[in-house]
Amino acid sequence: MDFEKDSEVLRQALYETDQRIKKLEEHKESLSKQLRDNTVDDATIEETLRRLERNLDNLHKKYALIIKELEG
Repeated sequence: MDFEKDSEVLRQALYETDQRIKKLEEHKESLSKQLRDNTVDDATIEETLRRLERNLDNLHKKYALIIKELEG
């Protein structure tokens, strides 16, 4: 019974992490387009893009760990 609960919690975390990754990827794409189109301050966008990249890296690591837990 506990295994089933743990598995369900992990699947929910996997889904939520995947949704967050998708949302950040969309945001990154939007900011990149703004940067190319010169519609905003470059320094601000570049800093935001750096933070997005760091957050995406962390989320991808979390996603991989959840997958590993589900497989193990």
